[in-house]
Amino acid sequence: MEDLEEKVPSEGSHYFVIRVTIGRETQALERLESQLARVAGIYSIIKSYSLKGYLIVEADGYESVSKLIYNIKHIRGIINKELNINEALKAIEKKQQKIVIKAGDIVKVVSGPFKGETATVKTVNKEKDEVTVMFLESAVPINVNIKISDVSTIKSEEEK
Repeated sequence: MEDLEEKVPSEGSHYFVIRVTIGRETQALERLESQLARVAGIYSIIKSYSLKGYLIVEADGYESVSKLIYNIKHIRGIINKELNINEALKAIEKKQQKIVIKAGDIVKVVSGPFKGETATVKTVNKEKDEVTVMFLESAVPINVNIKISDVSTIKSEEEK
């Protein structure tokens, strides 16, 4: 962190979007960070919460970013359009999701290996963004943890 504080961006800093293999953003970020010492003009590298498969690089110019990403695994290229400061800030802003699923709700699984199944919510873990569900049509009652984003509410506990 101290190295990044010493590299204060000038008025002419630019924001570039780098295409990365989806799911490999963290590995690509670590590889790019290891190359920062050999390339001048890079101020920051940001992994966005809202953009899957992309990283944002703050640099003094296109050439610096091009030198940085040269021959790095999981990097697919640079998007030609530059971001302005407002677009960059909007991309890195983490939006807080409002969790409206409660224990006792009946949900339908919308993605993953249990897609299409209906289940009853047993517990909600807000820190991990997971729900523990028990499937209604299963022969053996088994509790399964599923991401909240993978379920949709069919019937709320309050409607019963």
